[in-house]
Amino acid sequence: MASIFVGVPIYDQLTPQALPGLILATERHAYNLQTECGSLLALMFNKLWCSALNQRKERGLTHFAMHHADIEAPPGWLDVLVEEQERVGADVLSVVVPIKDRRGLTSTGWQDAETRVIRRFTMQEVSAFPETFNAQDIGHKDDWLVVNTGLWICDFTRPWVEEACFSVLDAIVKDPETRTFTPKCLPEDWNFSGWCARQGLRVFATSKIKLGHHGKACYRNDSPWGDWTEDQGDS
Repeated sequence: MASIFVGVPIYDQLTPQALPGLILATERHAYNLQTECGSLLALMFNKLWCSALNQRKERGLTHFAMHHADIEAPPGWLDVLVEEQERVGADVLSVVVPIKDRRGLTSTGWQDAETRVIRRFTMQEVSAFPETFNAQDIGHKDDWLVVNTGLWICDFTRPWVEEACFSVLDAIVKDPETRTFTPKCLPEDWNFSGWCARQGLRVFATSKIKLGHHGKACYRNDSPWGDWTEDQGDS
């Protein structure tokens, strides 16, 4: 039986649809739930991560999981993730989460290890992938799989967990030809994914958990929907 720390970062409010999955997360394993509230997302993640590290020995923690406040996961989602993580031998296993608009983009994708350019998968592309996959499984063996932190789990018994940290990287770039300035941002989930890749960790994504991402509407990951068949970039 696993012992799992479930962190729930909250910025504004917890969507009511999240409650069944949080209350009935598992029938097989021990888990304790902790929330952190605040607008500094990476800081909330790091507070939860540090809390888990500080409780690891006392509680005998074997896994760390995260569930965002706007995610609707089905009861028993932890059981599925633990089983799938062990089946594929993943260090990190993340559920594919759609972005909250009509394009059908997800925040799962691949990153070129040299140029660091990232391309996001659409729900139409994900529907053609294996249910659980890593970069090699989808034809990107030399690239990095970048994953979302909306719903994920990791093996918390490995030494690397004491070195990990969540951070958002921002920059302003000036185009030498047009002399215009453009803001750039590497969010905490893709930054963490790149860090994992550089450590040689086995990172996987899965659509085996059927979830909803709540905003003005509910954006689900259980069908190949959306206006885009592939990532066309952001204007």
